[in-house]
Amino acid sequence: MTEEIEIYLNHIRSVCPELTENELKKFSEKLTITKIHKNDFYIKAGELQKQGGFLVKGLIRAFHTDSFGNEKNIYFIPENEYTFHYASFVNNKPSPLSFQCLETSTIINFPTEHLQNAYDEISKFEKYGRLIVETKLKLQQQRLESFLYQNAEQRYINFINQYPQLFNRISITQLCSYLGVERQTLTRIRKKLSQSQ
Repeated sequence: MTEEIEIYLNHIRSVCPELTENELKKFSEKLTITKIHKNDFYIKAGELQKQGGFLVKGLIRAFHTDSFGNEKNIYFIPENEYTFHYASFVNNKPSPLSFQCLETSTIINFPTEHLQNAYDEISKFEKYGRLIVETKLKLQQQRLESFLYQNAEQRYINFINQYPQLFNRISITQLCSYLGVERQTLTRIRKKLSQSQ
């Protein structure tokens, strides 16, 4: 078994320790590894997702391109997180988002059918899937509500607190797109916060 797959299995163990080693071994049999270079895509908008992914190494951004060609970052995916559009993955629909590597990335892939078989054959695995979906839903809800209830400065502070490991790994342009602010606004926010410390 490769080091990358072992990292993924350790993640599964940490979320759902009830799974046995035999169950994990069975699940790992159809996992594959993809290495993608910086700026290349894991998924492009409009593509069907035949597999989901777990990011072992690297950094990915999920973004939407509007009708004018403007890219809007929806979220960043750091190491030890899933990288796919859940609704598209489960419903076998084209992804509305593109997933682009901001760094050279290593992803563990699991085919849709393989995951469904694991849910059917390993009852405890269904619990793991539910816990992951609940976590992703909570994060997406927080992200959506941040635009309703928080100003740009609060969103920036929350980003730094939630993703301290990403702060020096993404460009100001990418961060502005994620926060929904102009570059000048972010510069003012950063200057204000540095003066208040």
